[in-house]
Amino acid sequence: ERDMFNFSNYSSLTDTCRSGASRQQAPTANVREPESLLSRLAPNELNSFVANNIEPDTGYNETCISVVSRLCGFMKNNFPSSLQPSEIIKSGSLGKGTAVKGKSDADLVVFLSSSEYPTISDIRHNMQYILSEMKTFLNDEVCTYEGKTLHAVKVSVEVGEDKIDVDILPSTDILKQYTDKEIYNQIKYASDVERSFYSAALAPRQLEFVSCRPTKLKTLIRLVKYWRKTAFEESTDFTRLPTSYPLELIVIGEWWNAGKPTDFDLQKGFYNVLKALENYQNIHHQWSIHYEKEDIPSDLLSKPYVIDPANPFNDVMT
Repeated sequence: ERDMFNFSNYSSLTDTCRSGASRQQAPTANVREPESLLSRLAPNELNSFVANNIEPDTGYNETCISVVSRLCGFMKNNFPSSLQPSEIIKSGSLGKGTAVKGKSDADLVVFLSSSEYPTISDIRHNMQYILSEMKTFLNDEVCTYEGKTLHAVKVSVEVGEDKIDVDILPSTDILKQYTDKEIYNQIKYASDVERSFYSAALAPRQLEFVSCRPTKLKTLIRLVKYWRKTAFEESTDFTRLPTSYPLELIVIGEWWNAGKPTDFDLQKGFYNVLKALENYQNIHHQWSIHYEKEDIPSDLLSKPYVIDPANPFNDVMT
């Protein structure tokens, strides 16, 4: 196994950040010379920087969770019967425990009644109606409406002087209605558009996969997410940065290949994750937890890939 977290030729973080930023050719935004504070750190300053600038403040985090919980309570108590949540899954960085200080976000997967919406197809065909109805009942007292996408209502909630971006994603709890084999068979024969609606339904497994990781690994995930946010221009219509979930999986994959250590040198871990991103053509991660490698479509395995541990048909690098 590669000892990715004990790299003997560790160089300065400044050079590593610039190298990773200038040479990476993965599907991200065009890069600029990093202005991130990380680019000016000496290696021995990293741990204190992370503790002071990246690790979330416990009190602030608890306040964020409380505010999001209040929004969940509002939806349970004020949505009409047709939209009454049977369960709300709190995902995103807050739910997974990977939030960066001052940059919290949440995904709230709202499982609707399985008698009203028994299948993903039912959710898909009624999604625009569901989103419009949700917007009607979400008022300024609990959140600020920010817009909607094909799959979600986007709102924000205030926490002191900051705000948390929240995506509210309606779905149905297929994990309680079907076996894994039945679910993956549905996805296999679904259209590309319909496949995209399975992501929210499988969020509990994505949440479980990330949230159970050791504290030190979550610290590394936060560090990589901070680097992504501060060393690159934001996504545009023509270029895009990877979202949090692919980065979380790449970090977990490199750690997994290193033997899943519970403790490691954060500096060396960061260096080696950046090296993996720089040489993204060699990234190949998949996990045989809910499915086998044989269940993954062969065309996904003919290129660099990071297969969603919850969905063998979802390469998060695409």
